[in-house]
Amino acid sequence: MQAARISLANHTSIAELIKDITTSEAFFDKLTVEQEFMTGVDTDKLNTYIEDRIAQKDPLIKILRLMCMQSVCNNGLKQKVLDFYKREILQTYGYEHILTLNNLEKAGLLKPQTSSRNNYPTIRKTLKLWMEDANEQNPNDISYVYSGYAPLSIRLTQVLARPGWRSIEEVLKMLPGPHFEERQQLPAGLHKKRQQGENRTTLVFFLGGVTYAEIAALRFLSQMEDSGMEYVIATTKLINGTTWIKSLMDKPESQTF
Repeated sequence: MQAARISLANHTSIAELIKDITTSEAFFDKLTVEQEFMTGVDTDKLNTYIEDRIAQKDPLIKILRLMCMQSVCNNGLKQKVLDFYKREILQTYGYEHILTLNNLEKAGLLKPQTSSRNNYPTIRKTLKLWMEDANEQNPNDISYVYSGYAPLSIRLTQVLARPGWRSIEEVLKMLPGPHFEERQQLPAGLHKKRQQGENRTTLVFFLGGVTYAEIAALRFLSQMEDSGMEYVIATTKLINGTTWIKSLMDKPESQTF
């Protein structure tokens, strides 16, 4: 009973600390901008919130995350918008961050728009990446983990299980990087007959890292009554948006001559 009481007190304290952040005006303003990007609102324009936050010298990682999100949701930024962001960051946070901006461009997170066609709205609509009526208290879809946004990686896993990637072949071509589907034939001696009601097991391997939200989404998928699937997660690292951007930040080492 004492251990349970201590555990309850710890969880209550954690919940109160989280609530202080999530009910703050700063958190709500940032969340609103993120959700606007995810739904395709004014992604091709200079964002006044990002501009104001740079002027207020908010943490650089926060600024970079928003810039990258806008870029990804718009298939790149217009050259004048990208140049403005770069200039403001270098003048406000220091010219040593030109290396960080270069790393983000190499990773494809921040890039100039080379085509007027934006594939993200098609990807979002076809794969149902945004759900307006996401229920966080009694969820019925993986989008609850991001308050409306369904992680692309988990949605692809869900589609692969049923009805299969062949149903979204055209959308897969719009995603960065190669994709393929290969079915391996097991030797006769390794075939195991599944019992009725027995779940299938799928290994999902994340190269580069996986977030806790993606893990929660996969766990939710396996708990769905009609899933018939259990998921085993393997990854090279556990990450979040902050640690990912931080790993791409670079500063030149100072040397004394």
